[in-house]
Amino acid sequence: MKKVGIITFHNSYNCGSMLESFALHHYLLKRGVDNEIVNFSNEGQKRLYGIYERNHNGKDIVKNMILFPHRKRLKYNNLCYQKFQQENMKLSKEYSTIEELDDSPYSVVVAGSDQIWNITIVDFDDAYFLPWVKNARKVAYAPSFGARNIQKFAKNPSKYQKYLEDFDALSVREENGKKWIKELINKEVEVFIDPTLLLERKDYDLIRDKDYKVPEKYIFFYCPTFQKDICQFVSKIAKKYQLPVITWSSKKYFIHNIKKYGFTLASYESPAVYLTLIKNASLVITTSFHGTIFSSIYQKKFFTIKNGDMYKEDDRVKTLVTSLGLENQLIDYQYQEDFDYLQEVDYQIYQKNLKKLQKKAKEYIKNSIEKYS
Repeated sequence: MKKVGIITFHNSYNCGSMLESFALHHYLLKRGVDNEIVNFSNEGQKRLYGIYERNHNGKDIVKNMILFPHRKRLKYNNLCYQKFQQENMKLSKEYSTIEELDDSPYSVVVAGSDQIWNITIVDFDDAYFLPWVKNARKVAYAPSFGARNIQKFAKNPSKYQKYLEDFDALSVREENGKKWIKELINKEVEVFIDPTLLLERKDYDLIRDKDYKVPEKYIFFYCPTFQKDICQFVSKIAKKYQLPVITWSSKKYFIHNIKKYGFTLASYESPAVYLTLIKNASLVITTSFHGTIFSSIYQKKFFTIKNGDMYKEDDRVKTLVTSLGLENQLIDYQYQEDFDYLQEVDYQIYQKNLKKLQKKAKEYIKNSIEKYS
């Protein structure tokens, strides 16, 4: 009996990537669909989440000197991600190259979600466009181009045009992705919610780290890039409310000396700890797509900070908050002394919108995946 295979960024030591992998995998299991995650991880991905930088230049050497005293902590974090993966995901045998991949165990192969179609990132691989799938049904569930239009960034856009035309069912995660597919293959596709929104809060409570100790009150700050101006903004909010700040992303924390802002780094990192820190926070401040999602799932007081490409072609967060009715939680990082950063969030419209979006996504999954499993 054949099963469903899911290929995505499940092996990224990144909470959003692992949790979206977990979510689609477990949603299908809950629906009675036998499925596994195709255990593909290319060399670029393995380097990206290694402890040290690659020594391309003098800056990398300096970064590695900074990271060296923290190597045991960084290695332990990676082990925690691996433990989460082993405990919560059913994986196929391991693959490192597209040539090794084999679709013979599967009736359906699903690409998605996450930025698997962002052709500019280090861990991108053509494998995520499924050219290696010869006999199984090809389905895309809400993959993201990560604000990178193939026609602008690919050396050979026609290659990806052919890949996309070969899908039996196509969908994307953002409005820009819908527009770019229309331009590339002249096909209208649906925009669907990230897989993490297919599950309920109780599903995540089952896998969060209940032993991780947190203060009674604190701000959880998740900004993977640690932009200076945003750190200063968060520092002012913390001072206003006399709240400690717990933050994330150890490598960036050490490299950018984030300790100088008075922020405390989580003592260890895994998706399970991440969920606990969001669930128990007095306030979440993030620049992250999945940070926004899990703040909404746990119905927290939160703000997502506009930064970088959000003012340009990156509509990932904009699509998310607009579709959920949470536009008021997307703000810039101009501190206002008289603004109430601990104001309650009205989740009534969110709940109505989410139910509609879930219904639409579940119908697509039923008709494009479950029906063929």
